[in-house]
Amino acid sequence: MTKKTRLLMLTLGVLAIGTSAYAAKGEAGSGNDPLVTKSYVDSQIAAISGGGTSKLESKLEAQAQMIEVLTQEINALKQQGSSSYTVVNVPQGSSIVGAQGTEIIVRSGNGMVLASEGGGLQDMTDGKDLLNGSEVPKYHLVIVPREDGRGILATKDLIVMVRGGYNIQ
Repeated sequence: MTKKTRLLMLTLGVLAIGTSAYAAKGEAGSGNDPLVTKSYVDSQIAAISGGGTSKLESKLEAQAQMIEVLTQEINALKQQGSSSYTVVNVPQGSSIVGAQGTEIIVRSGNGMVLASEGGGLQDMTDGKDLLNGSEVPKYHLVIVPREDGRGILATKDLIVMVRGGYNIQ
């Protein structure tokens, strides 16, 4: 071997030893040592997920429930601000309770007035107050004056048109 070749090999050897020593100083996963073991990755995943899949699954379930509640609230807000009528089915035994100013028109079925201590529902077609327990006439515009539990109890499956906020109970 020539002198140049020996010098080159010696230089490469020194560089290899120096690089190894430099990498050995770094922590696993640091910028000095980017190679990590599977156990290190697993421990980091466990730390992020809170220690286990069951805990993560329960967090996801709670978030899904929150999304469902928020979706219902958004739909209710859309109904309150809507300028058109929505067709709603109210099964027998259930009731539709309106927000203040909600308009209801009974299209089919039978229903009786759910009044509060403040009064009943206003029948704008006949210009009278519908008292608790009275039957709501079909095709009459009925208005809920206050949000205090007033509405219509379905004594037979109801189909109503509603403009404004409401809850089916």
